[in-house]
Amino acid sequence: MARVVLDSSVLIALISPKDHHHQTVLESLTAKHQYLISALTLTEALIAPNRLSAAIGQQMLTAIKRSIHEVVDIDSEIAVLAAQLRASTNISLPDALISATATATKAQLWTCDKALGKAHKGTVNILT
Repeated sequence: MARVVLDSSVLIALISPKDHHHQTVLESLTAKHQYLISALTLTEALIAPNRLSAAIGQQMLTAIKRSIHEVVDIDSEIAVLAAQLRASTNISLPDALISATATATKAQLWTCDKALGKAHKGTVNILT
């Protein structure tokens, strides 16, 4: 079973039926992969639901936990890798942290973000 880190853009599209990437993301996901997300991705995905209400935020958290295998905490190894990536590519800090999460977990990175896809070697841009 291949390990895959989902970027925030993929997770948000997955949990948001109105997102214009929702259908493409649904069609890309299969049971033969083990899906992981960064703790940062979890944070980003829960902002909009929590703006509506704490109860909706909790419902979304439950749905996310059912959809993925693991939430990867940001530790010092990931922090150092992210700093190195940010320094060499100038991508955003959140993107660098997510890319570093994929590197540290030896997982493939899936994204809908072209800039992140170019910065992370071996990324699958699920929109292409």
